[in-house]
Amino acid sequence: ADWLPRKAENLTPYTMALIAKYVARHRLREPRLLDTIANFLLKRGEQLDSKVIQKLVFPFSRMNYRPSNHGELFPKLEAILEQKAGSSPLATVNILMSMFQLSHFPQTVLHQVFSPAFITNVMSTPYALIVRRYLSLLDAAVELEFQEYSGPRLDPRYRVLMFEHALTADEANRKYSYKGLVAEALRQLVGVECYRQDEVLPPGYCTDFLLWINRSGTVLPLSRVPAASKAPLATSPAALSLRSSVLALTSDLQDFAPVVLSVNDKWHYCQNSDILVGSRAMRDRHLRLLGYCLVQV
Repeated sequence: ADWLPRKAENLTPYTMALIAKYVARHRLREPRLLDTIANFLLKRGEQLDSKVIQKLVFPFSRMNYRPSNHGELFPKLEAILEQKAGSSPLATVNILMSMFQLSHFPQTVLHQVFSPAFITNVMSTPYALIVRRYLSLLDAAVELEFQEYSGPRLDPRYRVLMFEHALTADEANRKYSYKGLVAEALRQLVGVECYRQDEVLPPGYCTDFLLWINRSGTVLPLSRVPAASKAPLATSPAALSLRSSVLALTSDLQDFAPVVLSVNDKWHYCQNSDILVGSRAMRDRHLRLLGYCLVQV
């Protein structure tokens, strides 16, 4: 952290990208390191390829950290994306996702990535499904967090779930997780008929445990919960908007509250910190906006 600010100007973009990768992989929320990467990006951003920019931006969202120069950096990134969005679609949506996780919504770039021309270009590439997943989540985020946006949206025909099952990292680390202990505790306390495990909720967020609680605080067996409440909030990619679906759900089920019991293991946090990584933090924001009560374990 002491060495990098002094040497940053002499580093190549490739070397800085390797440092950014290391910082992100080890979840190092060190402001001096992150601000140095941000300053490097501010000075050289216009000369860099979008694929390099996405590598340099990723640590900010990963660490849920707005660099100290974000007031200058984010508008500059928007201007770069406006010019290069079509040439590197996957890098573009990755950079956008990083910005969204930090609650920054670049309106002009959204106009581009939701345009028919951009979508048509993406559909002919090998990574079409990946980009559709990202665009679907970005579209949901616009619906939930950027209501003043009035530009084009993702065509419902192209909407898919961001994730269809538990994340690879969570699966790989399952044996180190407290999730099994929580599942056993729930089994003994309320019974397996009262909760769902690893439920995927639109727009594609995998939850650890989903329960339904009535006004008196009683956990209800799924058999006693009305069928409409157990269905996903949006039953198909072309369904009603997320917000409309939530309003319909809550008006029909005022006596019930959906509760997401979230088991946050150490890899869900920045290193030696109680700050959630950006993707987890955005997931929690969205689930709350969708009407779920979150309980962190």
